[in-house]
Amino acid sequence: MVVLITHENVTIAGMAVVRKLTISIALSVIISFLAWIAVQIHFTLGAVLFISAVLLPQAIFWKYYGKKPHMLAPFLVISLVSMALLTPPLVTGPNVEFGLHQITGCWEGNGDAWPIEGAADVMYSCNQVLGNSTVRVIGAAWKSMRVELPLLGDFVTIYEPRGKVDKAYNNATKRIESKGYIKLVEDYGTYSGILEDDLFIRGEECIYLAKTRVLGGGLAVVSTRGSCSGVKEFALRWHDDYLWNVSEPPIFERYRFNWSSSSEVKTGRLVLSEWPDEWIKNTYHNIGVELRGTGYVKKAEGKRGDCRWSLWTRNRNSYYVALKGKKILVLSGETGAVKKAAEELSPCGLENGREVDGVTPEEVLSAVIEELNDTFSLKPTEWKAAPWALSGGEFSIASTGGKSLKVAVLVYGIPEQCGYARYLLETSDWRATSICFKRGRYFVVVAVKGDVESVNAVLSSIFQPKRI
Repeated sequence: MVVLITHENVTIAGMAVVRKLTISIALSVIISFLAWIAVQIHFTLGAVLFISAVLLPQAIFWKYYGKKPHMLAPFLVISLVSMALLTPPLVTGPNVEFGLHQITGCWEGNGDAWPIEGAADVMYSCNQVLGNSTVRVIGAAWKSMRVELPLLGDFVTIYEPRGKVDKAYNNATKRIESKGYIKLVEDYGTYSGILEDDLFIRGEECIYLAKTRVLGGGLAVVSTRGSCSGVKEFALRWHDDYLWNVSEPPIFERYRFNWSSSSEVKTGRLVLSEWPDEWIKNTYHNIGVELRGTGYVKKAEGKRGDCRWSLWTRNRNSYYVALKGKKILVLSGETGAVKKAAEELSPCGLENGREVDGVTPEEVLSAVIEELNDTFSLKPTEWKAAPWALSGGEFSIASTGGKSLKVAVLVYGIPEQCGYARYLLETSDWRATSICFKRGRYFVVVAVKGDVESVNAVLSSIFQPKRI
């Protein structure tokens, strides 16, 4: 019997050998990836998976490796090298202990912890001097389960102790209300990680209670108790005066645009040839943020290929901003002249443009006043206590007790302005209680000064989406 061995038969056989080796290595890499995740959760489980990454592929293809034992060497070498390469990078960062300190300002856990009771992974408490008074700050934190992804180094949260935190928050609320405190306002604080918070009041004393995320991967319940001025200052201390009372975007000076002027239009150019594309797009976006924060309203925008542009107006003046590749062009001047210059000077022109229904701050103010007037009767007045705003007004409302409430409604372009206005209103002599909420692309402060029941009625009548 003659067996005919051809080149094609040899090639097919060789491909089968390589295919099984490749599948074995791929399976080992997948198990090693899972092992690096598992070992962060449970050491024994991780160790078992590491061993499985070497033994399981051999067990599945035992016939293959039995006939070709010389293929074990490349399999083991490549598998072990891949296992080492998948090692998560050494990443250092804050832990939950530091995260709770950052949100409370405390490093110790001694003394009175009311109204937060029960066991927690970390618990701090201390006294702080705020608003010319001493307040009691308590924080309890529970750690989330996070794992670092092999090779990538990114952290992924696979478990959050929401049940424990919700229970602690609800129980603390019940203890506070059982002592005669009345809930004055919800969604009060300015810290970005807050999930839910409330401000309670009894006479001249307040309690602020918040459920929040903390640095280091965890959730916490934080309480502050003391005089209302001190408690409010604690809750509103996360504020920034970015773009406060600024008439023109500072980004044009900060990024050193190359400016030139004609008789009608001022032209600014910025070339970012060494910047990553994402940074350049963020710069273009940040210009829009600062334009809105200084009172300009987007009226039109367009996009074609790598070209994008937008037109912003305030009264008779306009800014035209265009991005093409790594170059940003800005034109400033009277609206008609800016449009004409955009057609002549910009590589993007006004192509593929669409009008944007740009609502003005004044229109937002009118809408909020109308919303409040559905329940209350606002009468314009001048308390001369309201800080700077893009648009705003001061009003009075007759309360149920016959006394007038002082009300300020203020419109801002960015959340930082909103938070800073609230801090000024609540820590000044006016001593109002306020909230900040979003309407369209603007942020609105409503501040009220008066009796507890009336303040709560006004602020709770305003619709605002719940924090997520």
